[in-house]
Amino acid sequence: MADLLDDLFSKIRAGATLLSAEDVELVARQINKTKTEALLVEALETFENRQKEDEEWEAFHARTFRQEVKDDLRLSRLGSVQADVETFLKGGDVSVDADSAVFKQLCRAALKGLDEFYLNAEIIVRGQLEHPRLSFPEPARDKAEAPSLAGGLTFEVVQKKYLDDYRSVWSEKQYSSQAAKIDYFLSYLTELDGLDGQQRTLASVSTAQARSYKEHLQRAPSNAKKKYPGLSPQAAVDAAAADHAQVLSQTTQNNYLQSLSTLYAFAASELDYAGTNPFKGRGNTKAAKVEQRTKRDAFSREQLIKLFSSPLFVGCKSVASCHIPGGIIPIESHKYWVPLIGIHTGMRVQEILQLYVEDLYQRDGIWLFDLNTNHSDKRLKTPQSKRLVPIHDKLVQMGLLEFWEKKQQSGHQRLFEDAPLANDGTYSSTFSKWFSRYLTNLGIKTDKTSFHSLRHNVKDFFRQVGESDELSENLMGRSTGSTGEAYGSGFSVERSNEALQKINLDEFMTNRISLRL
Repeated sequence: MADLLDDLFSKIRAGATLLSAEDVELVARQINKTKTEALLVEALETFENRQKEDEEWEAFHARTFRQEVKDDLRLSRLGSVQADVETFLKGGDVSVDADSAVFKQLCRAALKGLDEFYLNAEIIVRGQLEHPRLSFPEPARDKAEAPSLAGGLTFEVVQKKYLDDYRSVWSEKQYSSQAAKIDYFLSYLTELDGLDGQQRTLASVSTAQARSYKEHLQRAPSNAKKKYPGLSPQAAVDAAAADHAQVLSQTTQNNYLQSLSTLYAFAASELDYAGTNPFKGRGNTKAAKVEQRTKRDAFSREQLIKLFSSPLFVGCKSVASCHIPGGIIPIESHKYWVPLIGIHTGMRVQEILQLYVEDLYQRDGIWLFDLNTNHSDKRLKTPQSKRLVPIHDKLVQMGLLEFWEKKQQSGHQRLFEDAPLANDGTYSSTFSKWFSRYLTNLGIKTDKTSFHSLRHNVKDFFRQVGESDELSENLMGRSTGSTGEAYGSGFSVERSNEALQKINLDEFMTNRISLRL
């Protein structure tokens, strides 16, 4: 360790403006080691005369002091360890300006070292002097150079460009989610070495740091901001461990890692970043796919029959009380049409609700939904979600085109203008909540059923009629190709229409009244 410390002091003497994460960890380790060894010597000298009450009292103080250190870390109160840092620097016969980034990094390192020390202190005062934490084997690591800003793309620059470029594709919710994932990673690293997004380059993030972050996510609590407001990432992990709180799911962990991998890929393709992507392949893709498949269940045959023979479709009291039997069929309401379109196409709820009147048209004898972002209130989940979806003949028979023509004639722009835009910038959130309540009223709501379950049903329908997963994924906007020549090289509209018309849903709608406007 002495050689590593000499190298560190040499860097500081040479005027280093930033320290590497390895250097910061070295400082924390050295401060912990120095204080732990001093306390061990004292304990060995006084242990014979100690009483049980002394042990408990000193253990209590160790926990109290450790919590104060954690609070200082969380709140960035660096002044509490300034003297410790100055003592450390004096040992190397170097000095650093107290306002510099390096000094702040050293202060954070000192706090991390003290955090570890007070944990060791409780072990020592309880007489566990052979505990493995109290030994300090030589660290094995390559000598790393401190990150440099010279000629490097910073996270601040790349993140802004990345988010701005995708704003037109994402909903506000998606935009905020992506920004939060990147910010969380930066907070994690800042806690380690004191560097923020302005100071940190993409190239400075090592494979070891990416691996460490993945391990951190495995212990990170879900809904951390709500459960542990104001806590740093590591402090939240510690609090969650103490509370035995639920941690992030495997899928969510992968989403966090994928966000960073995508950021690096964007920098490479759009900003000529030539460095490595330390997050490429980090996610447990297989586990995530399994979890994703089990996230929502398809509706059972009995559930579908109950849904599409319910008052909303065969006669209800009113639009507001559409779960109560009555003499009204709300064919002017989006509540009526959205589930019917969903079960006949596999379209996402947002894709349906944001349709404009102009998005329905006929081409070469085939009626189509055109899923696009031609208006500011439209959002698609992914770029491949932009596609042409054939309209099932049954929707035509049910009167969808008459409904559409009526909207045209009345001058409406949106097909479902009665669907409100929620505060999150989507049409889907309000509808999804209502639909869940409707399922509950019917007695078919479970933890794994929602409107999204209809997409699983449609996927199953395609399999039942002998169509490939590739085609169904393509038509439902999940694959890299697009349905229709207008939007890519996927399956043709004609081929997709042929497959879609094979699906017969009459058995689920035997009690429905088929009305025309």
